[in-house]
Amino acid sequence: MGLCLQLLVSSFILSTLFLNFVHANKKCYIAYLGAHSHGPTPSLLDLETATYSHYDLLASVIGSHEKAKEAIIYSYNRHINGFAAILEEEEADNLAKKPNVVSVFLSKEHKLHTTRSWKFLGLERNAMNTAWQKGRYGVNTIIANIDTGKL
Repeated sequence: MGLCLQLLVSSFILSTLFLNFVHANKKCYIAYLGAHSHGPTPSLLDLETATYSHYDLLASVIGSHEKAKEAIIYSYNRHINGFAAILEEEEADNLAKKPNVVSVFLSKEHKLHTTRSWKFLGLERNAMNTAWQKGRYGVNTIIANIDTGKL
């Protein structure tokens, strides 16, 4: 029984290390494809069509729709036309060579520049004539959307 357990644990560790090695070469890339044909007020069908066109494009590079669906982590299908995908460098290079691709670039993590956002944005609670007061303390207001790049 002990030998079976040892073999099972050993094979699990080896397969985990192998998967980490295989995925170690893959990074997140952003593919920008220019403007959408659907315009500023897309229907649900327009959004789905854009997403499926992203799968089709990536499948033409990596071999199958299944692999493309696994690789794409986000489809920009509303305002800009593109997608984020986990790819090897060679796959990203091949994608960039497609005629309908404007650019492909490595997604980079950026550090936040402040830890005291309220003061940084001029939103002190007790000060007079601040953006906080002018904005009616945030009622019906979106102040910011910060994407830290964390997956």
